[in-house]
Amino acid sequence: MRTIVKKLSQQANDFRVQGLCWLCETPDMLTCGLCATCFNDLPRRAPENLRPAVSDDYCRVWIAALSYQPPVDRWLHSFKFAQTPALARHLAILLSAQVMTYYKQHKRLLPEALIAVPLAKKRWRYRGYNQALVLANEVSKVLGIPLIHAVIRHKDSKVQHQLDRRQRQANMRQAFQVVSVIPCTRIAIVDDIITTGATVSGLGAVLSEQGVVEIDAWAVAYTPS
Repeated sequence: MRTIVKKLSQQANDFRVQGLCWLCETPDMLTCGLCATCFNDLPRRAPENLRPAVSDDYCRVWIAALSYQPPVDRWLHSFKFAQTPALARHLAILLSAQVMTYYKQHKRLLPEALIAVPLAKKRWRYRGYNQALVLANEVSKVLGIPLIHAVIRHKDSKVQHQLDRRQRQANMRQAFQVVSVIPCTRIAIVDDIITTGATVSGLGAVLSEQGVVEIDAWAVAYTPS
């Protein structure tokens, strides 16, 4: 297993250095890390609010750039589990483009700050990094919105993808803890994937209790539960 992970990590780094498409390895690469053909084949989503599709009372806008289906599922799985944080820059460009399109179309103000969905310490040690934090850091650079570190995940709950909607909601209760003052009232939560929205909703509840008035949710991909 370690050999496979090491190989994937080295391969991803080689692609970045050589300027190759992440999916087909051709040298004709766009700024998002893909060639024109692969980019056009992506299951891109319309710039619309996903809130009607998730169960949530806290986030006003839910945005995802892509649908979680091939090849996006393999791409994000590699980003999450195969130690390929270099993918974050390309994912951030795709997400940021979707965000800007939606906010301009609906004449909304961008958030004052970003917060990445925190990862429990045990899972962080296993993966080597928090993929949501790495992604949020790159989105912060692209959009010029500061990333703040005000919340931790103090409950090492069950793995979310093994649970249904109701179990996920119960799983996320009391999972997050605020550890520093939140200096603004408009925040976007950044994650890699939205499914039921239970994780983001749990974090949104914590932020709302701290006086955050406008909470948005941004993710690279959406997969219906």
